[in-house]
Amino acid sequence: MLDLLLKDKLSAKKTLKVKKQILARVQGRELKSLNVEMNFYKTELLPYFIKLNQYNPVVSVTEQLRLLVGVWTPIWSTISFHESLPQRIQEQSFQIFQHDGYCASIARYILGKESSLSDNFQSKLPAYDFMILQKYGVKNGKWALQNIDRFQAFKNREIPLTLESVYNWFTNVVNTKVKLNSSKEDLPKALELENLEINHVNEFQKTYLATSQVFEHLYIDIDWRLVKTQTDASHLPSYTIYVKRQ
Repeated sequence: MLDLLLKDKLSAKKTLKVKKQILARVQGRELKSLNVEMNFYKTELLPYFIKLNQYNPVVSVTEQLRLLVGVWTPIWSTISFHESLPQRIQEQSFQIFQHDGYCASIARYILGKESSLSDNFQSKLPAYDFMILQKYGVKNGKWALQNIDRFQAFKNREIPLTLESVYNWFTNVVNTKVKLNSSKEDLPKALELENLEINHVNEFQKTYLATSQVFEHLYIDIDWRLVKTQTDASHLPSYTIYVKRQ
């Protein structure tokens, strides 16, 4: 028993060291194009991701369920839509998982960052809050995700999207708009976006309709996740680091 305790303690120290090494490289990093971030992953992060995966304390998907519930924020990612959409605010980006099998990715975007618009005009434009609602669970020993719906709101950009406000929005949507219509098995609806620059509409449309065929935790503990996703076999996998917010 003592040998097992010492082994666990040593493993925890190694894990903490690797996590700190990863965070030192990604925190405060100004995210660039997808190609640049993929190269950064291959040249800088891949060796640490491999190590962290070896220290993954919870490999069973069923056991991972108990760790997943809560609110998380992505601090670095190679998922293309995270940065291809207009001006996503990283600290106002959230991923929520509930015990009832509903989850959502929610983020705030600042509109009107085109160079042709004056600063005064831009400051008067609203912020755009975007939610993709999904159901999650375990099927045949693997994670299964299903897109349910999307929701949008235009808000005063000077009032931030907080953990409390985003959780209230999410729970209100689930309780009043989703569970009441849970008997309807509709296909994902076409995304209708108003007051957005036309060149951004296609990006939101692709974001909403994309469902990950691969959703795998290379590492997960009570406050840290390294997630591998892949929407199609012909696409390269993406990697995202999440930290627990609540």
